[in-house]
Amino acid sequence: MEKPALRERLPLLGVLCLLPLAGCLVYHNDVRYGEKGKAPSENTLDQVQSGTTTKDWVLAALGEPSRQSTAKNGAEVLEYDYSRKKDNQFVFVPFVFINDEGEQRQTLYFQIENGVVTNFWKETCER
Repeated sequence: MEKPALRERLPLLGVLCLLPLAGCLVYHNDVRYGEKGKAPSENTLDQVQSGTTTKDWVLAALGEPSRQSTAKNGAEVLEYDYSRKKDNQFVFVPFVFINDEGEQRQTLYFQIENGVVTNFWKETCER
């Protein structure tokens, strides 16, 4: 009986060589929002006009503020806190592990005088 030629065995050898490289792919994506939920869209914020937008509109669009304070000039300031935490993991066992996690905090400020927005701004912090 003749032995099979090496050329006939190459496909089987190729598969056997690649077998240890076979792995498991795992992807995990988790996004959590703070108690106020998602921050309002840029489209919503674009509707705010200093000198025109009313406090009632802000309350209707964004709900109750996280905090209220009084500025040095006596104006009322409404503060809205939003947070978004993400945890993304990509694992290709046994070779690669990537973990992308972080938190974005955003605070919106609306300065109100006589029931009308006179100034507004936002501060964003990422960790």
